[in-house]
Amino acid sequence: MFHHKTHFLQEALNSGGSQSNRSLPHFKLHYSEAPFDVNGPNMESKVWGYGIFDCQRISGLEHSVKRVLKQLEHLNPVAGIIGFSTGATLAMIIASLLEERDRGLIFGVSTTHPPLKFVVAYSGFMLGHPMYRDLYHLRIRTPTLLYLGEVDTMITPKSTYRLAECCSHAEIQTFWGTHYVPRHLKTTDVAVTFVYRCLIGEPEEENEQRSRSAPKTDELTLNKHQEPGKAFPAKAPRRRLRMRDATLAKKPSGSAKQGMAVTTRLNTRLV
Repeated sequence: MFHHKTHFLQEALNSGGSQSNRSLPHFKLHYSEAPFDVNGPNMESKVWGYGIFDCQRISGLEHSVKRVLKQLEHLNPVAGIIGFSTGATLAMIIASLLEERDRGLIFGVSTTHPPLKFVVAYSGFMLGHPMYRDLYHLRIRTPTLLYLGEVDTMITPKSTYRLAECCSHAEIQTFWGTHYVPRHLKTTDVAVTFVYRCLIGEPEEENEQRSRSAPKTDELTLNKHQEPGKAFPAKAPRRRLRMRDATLAKKPSGSAKQGMAVTTRLNTRLV
């Protein structure tokens, strides 16, 4: 399922999108589905959730976390995770666990995998039940690109801003749309540049432009007249959904421009 949402990223990352100097020719997206369907036999395919994610404990989340960590260990090292909706939320949870190993006690898990180099989160949000507080208590340091749809009614912009507040190195990319992975050239280029910067470093000409521009601030200034589709740095701002899709990006040793990704499809219930 997630392959159809994100397969265009494979070509864009390999070619560099509109800028060939940002190409990652050996970067590969690898998709791996969970061994069960998200929807049960008596559930309509368009059921969006099992409860309120900003206040309830998620039953079964620990199994999803264990499965993803097992995949990480198998592919070790994995460079980053790309996730959509609740998959984006799971991506942030994994990033948090890899930064502070003690956080694994929340789910009864442990791992030796190093911290991620990046997370790209489409329509992500944070979990609000008190048992998950330690995941966000110390800000997540992994470089993160957060996408939000300006007219998304499922995961509102406010929910994504709350997640951004829990990150120390976050950028927000807005787009005029609802709850989906945007395929516009401009929004795709932002993802390509972000991943390239996290894996390789700043493209030379952009590095020069940044050095001539004003220094970046850690504070997020919210502009109500923000131009749709414009990205800005964030130290910025819980909802009902099921766990959906997440992508793991692997960077094998031996080449700075190689990579791989895995997609997991997840099912959770609230109690």
